[in-house]
Amino acid sequence: MPRNRTFIDLVPALPGDLDESATPGVAGDLLQSWSSELVRPQAARPGAGAVLPDGAAVVPYLATSWRADRRGDYTFQLRRGVRGQTGDLFTAADVRWSIARDLATSPVAPFLFALARLDTRNPVTVLGPYAVRINVTAPSPFMLGALSWFSEGIYDRRRYLAHSSTSDPWAQRWGATHSSTFGAYYVSDVIAGRRIVLLANPHSWVRPYYRRVEIRQVESGGRRVSDVIAGAADHTSGVDWATFTQVALYGSASHVRASILQSGPAVESWLLGEQHGALASVLVRRALSLAIDRSAISGRIYAGRATPDVLSIPPIYGHSQPAGYFAAQARELLAAAGYRHGLTLRVYVSALLAGGDVAKELALLSTELAQVGVTLRPTIVYNDDQLLALRQAHRLPSTIEDIAPLIGGAAFSLIENYDARIDPASPAAADGYTSPAVAALLSEIDSTLPGARLQRLVSRAGELIDADVPQVNLVEVPVQNVTRSEVTGYGAYAVPVTYYEYLHPSR
Repeated sequence: MPRNRTFIDLVPALPGDLDESATPGVAGDLLQSWSSELVRPQAARPGAGAVLPDGAAVVPYLATSWRADRRGDYTFQLRRGVRGQTGDLFTAADVRWSIARDLATSPVAPFLFALARLDTRNPVTVLGPYAVRINVTAPSPFMLGALSWFSEGIYDRRRYLAHSSTSDPWAQRWGATHSSTFGAYYVSDVIAGRRIVLLANPHSWVRPYYRRVEIRQVESGGRRVSDVIAGAADHTSGVDWATFTQVALYGSASHVRASILQSGPAVESWLLGEQHGALASVLVRRALSLAIDRSAISGRIYAGRATPDVLSIPPIYGHSQPAGYFAAQARELLAAAGYRHGLTLRVYVSALLAGGDVAKELALLSTELAQVGVTLRPTIVYNDDQLLALRQAHRLPSTIEDIAPLIGGAAFSLIENYDARIDPASPAAADGYTSPAVAALLSEIDSTLPGARLQRLVSRAGELIDADVPQVNLVEVPVQNVTRSEVTGYGAYAVPVTYYEYLHPSR
């Protein structure tokens, strides 16, 4: 097979489990690359100023068309003639079985389908070999977005049933090292901690340029970039910003380009525990937001490539941001709150923040906050699971973390972050944020189909949250793209993902 029909992607870590029912994390960005969903998220033109469409903006994949009725049920017409890697024909039965599997095994599906108001007792009605109705208990703006998420992908049920057992009825053990979908690629080889090899599905209606994709684990960012520059690989991401800047400046000489696919929707955010001392005061919270120069964070920590984020709805969803930096006003607010002589705040921070340059960012934040009388006492946490456990136990006064939505859209971002009733693992639930007015609006958002009314509700909820300042958003996290200069086809998505089937050399 010619080298130019193989795409080599270098990643810092590979998932230990390829089954969509496994715990999301590293797996999410990779599994979506070869999963097969009814619909996929609509791409935005890549670039630092990318603006993502609403989460309900999806494009056909295994479904060719759909319509919603007044109740909120969705009827899908399915693509005909689609086959899996072994030749199994895709039909409505695969959709019904796959959604039942998602509900039984996925750690994410219950949350997403609850938001989508899926009727879990009767989720799918088969209307014919190539038509299904997804049944709901009430309208929701999140159904299409939920169905575009990789863990709600459609599987070749025959392949999974052939490897099921009484103790493992959904073949999760087999799925940990295999993947049988109806997409453009299938997993042909897995070596744990080293590589995953994808081969083009010989029966797919999609004809990808790259017939073979090799995803290799290389922990060192410098080594990954060196391999791309040397021509031994085609793509990587997640390298330190000094290296990224060097490639951006000089990579063209080696036929390599470094660019930003998008900034966000992941947001670096200071989550404020409202049940802890001074942070219970909205004046203090507003002062903290005004005391931070987000442009300095972007310039000094992210080489100028992060987008400052002040409001609860990030700029990648099309909301312009105010300057948000007024140190003098911050001092006045602290004085009005009774802290004329300053205060000390403890904060726990993930060691992975800012691409691993967390010490430099903490030094910058400490200097800026000291100018208004706030002394920052940071503790770096090297295990994200430990940080999550501490937050869920309400043992953290405040944390700085990267917050990433599961699916796209401003409405989903607000629900996920600020509705403790719907999402008990949300920052609002962990940090004690409550607002009856916001809760009422979020409940309306949760039951309103996409349209002008939903947009008005989202804007109003965002305004109320911004006045409360339950968290101080800092910057949208930029998504790097270091690739061979002739490779094109990348897009910007709510979940940063490389759809390998869309890539091809420049024509």
